Amino acid sequence: MAKYDPLASFLRRQKRIEVDLTFRDIERIVGGILPKAAVVNGWWRADPSRPLMPQHVAFAKAGFVAEPRIQAETVRFVRVAAAAPSPDERAHADVREPGK
Repeated sequence: MAKYDPLASFLRRQKRIEVDLTFRDIERIVGGILPKAAVVNGWWRADPSRPLMPQHVAFAKAGFVAEPRIQAETVRFVRVAAAAPSPDERAHADVREPGK
């Protein structure tokens, strides 16, 4: 099981369009500490010019994009169907795990 699979499972079970979680909530869900890089917006948001990271794959598999609020140490996860995705986000909307 990949580190962020529990977060993807949690998000899939949510009925709301937006789910707000603190960094601590996320750490409890994944059963581990977030990396130091999590205090950077780019860690949460996929960059089409770079390879997808495991957390980006997990969010996308669950049908969400992340909107970090770094200073508040919170993340709002928004359902992709509810969000008006940018062209960059659309490029990553059909994410598949490597080898599948």
